[in-house]
Amino acid sequence: MPQSPYLEWAKQQPASAILSNSSVYLPSVRNAIQQQLADSAWFEAAQHANPWGHPRLQQALQAWHQSSHAPLIVAGASSALAIVCQALLQPGDHALIETPHYEPFRRCVLARCATWSACPRHPVSFEFELAQLATSITPRTKLVLLSNLHNPSGNLSTKSQLLALQQTLNQTTAKLGLAPLPIVVDEIYWHLVAQPEFDSVAELGEQWISINSLSKVYGLSLLRCGWIMAAPSMLEQLRPAYLDLINIGSPLTEYLAASVIEQLATYQLEAQRHVAANRQIVHAVIQPLIERELISGVLPDAGCSYFPSLNLPVAQISQVAALTGCVPGAFFGPAYHQHVRLGFGGDSTVLESGLDLFQQTLRRLSQH
Repeated sequence: MPQSPYLEWAKQQPASAILSNSSVYLPSVRNAIQQQLADSAWFEAAQHANPWGHPRLQQALQAWHQSSHAPLIVAGASSALAIVCQALLQPGDHALIETPHYEPFRRCVLARCATWSACPRHPVSFEFELAQLATSITPRTKLVLLSNLHNPSGNLSTKSQLLALQQTLNQTTAKLGLAPLPIVVDEIYWHLVAQPEFDSVAELGEQWISINSLSKVYGLSLLRCGWIMAAPSMLEQLRPAYLDLINIGSPLTEYLAASVIEQLATYQLEAQRHVAANRQIVHAVIQPLIERELISGVLPDAGCSYFPSLNLPVAQISQVAALTGCVPGAFFGPAYHQHVRLGFGGDSTVLESGLDLFQQTLRRLSQH
């Protein structure tokens, strides 16, 4: 098990940690931002009151989501998670968290002095295990935290699978005399899904809360632009926590983000094409490793992360992670010491170098 929590570990990684990168390399959107920043007239136009988010950004997101109400603008998906947990959890409450899971889910729950149990996913397919889910709900359960695409595996949960999960939750809470549970879904990789069944889980009903951001699919963590989509009544519950944790965003970065959202269909297609090309690179490298039984795990059809199990001692897996930057699986749950997460959203040439080092290291260690 890694000695430090994931976020602390991630901040210590060198630039050479190639395979930790799960953000998409998209030069076109960065070039567009640079051009706008050089325009003094544009800079003046960005100066606008933004009490709940810059009006241009609000309008752009409403148009993108074809929504009659504005989302809550936040400083990235991490801030969104903190806001949701502060608003919906009290000390002593309980949350269900998908497992394996992205560490900030757990951190935000524990920061509220709440407890949590696993919402288990299958160890190979990473689909929800609904029979086990029902047994984890208690009278103190107030929240469910998921991701789709799943982080770390990249697994896509279909609409029918999500609705089946909702039905299991609602049947169980009804038996216990509890209100339906809010279901929070981190959709930060969702825009990598071609022809999705829905625009956002917020469309599935009032229980659903969608979290998204420009940071991963569009490689724009520098803007720290995220948003929360939910029913108006739920957004009103979240606003006090927003005031506590953010108060107000940057009109400059929000105006920049609006210009991206207005062209999002174009950038989304570019991101999907880039990741599809990178997936072919990854497949070419991992298939021989799978055939030699050095690794196991299906490369997902969408997203830019892969979560294989390595057929090596845990100490050697730590060596692989240290050399290539892939993330040790134990950060996503104690049952995943044999796994690593490979991110393949970055520059294709750099990715090829990282994968070459990855496969060379695996082959060398397997001979000892």
